[in-house]
Amino acid sequence: MKVPQDRKAPFGVFAKTVQYYPMVAVNIILKNDKQEYLWVKRKNNPAQGEWWVPGGRLFNGETIADGAVAILKNETGITGKLVYQSPQCFEEIFSTSQWNNDDRHIYPSEIENVHYIATVVVMTVKNVDEIKLDDQSKEYAWSKDILSNHPFLNNYFTACKDNL
Repeated sequence: MKVPQDRKAPFGVFAKTVQYYPMVAVNIILKNDKQEYLWVKRKNNPAQGEWWVPGGRLFNGETIADGAVAILKNETGITGKLVYQSPQCFEEIFSTSQWNNDDRHIYPSEIENVHYIATVVVMTVKNVDEIKLDDQSKEYAWSKDILSNHPFLNNYFTACKDNL
């Protein structure tokens, strides 16, 4: 299957997939040459308004490694180097009950949860001059600190702690 350039499935396909099946995703801990992590502030749900690491869904036939490289490039404009792929997977279920109507064009009202089976990779990058955020994020920050105490993010950093 050819992955769409914008990494988005057609709306009807996406909505039905979310309604019936968990999605497979990869999250990316990106570290620069100053030992800082890249954080993006989510523009939409899940995790709207929260600092998060870049990440996204994998497409059929796409490896975790290839997906991570493509997702990072799509979400930030950055080409990173994969240095570690966690063997762990995490089950993440986001309830849609508190989401606002802005999300209902993506997630119809009959969808009660968004369910992910996710993993995490560590990537590195040197000399980043510019970051070009996609429509998933509204701002970014580089920090040596973990900017969110969300349990899913804690899981990612714990799984990769010996490889950061």
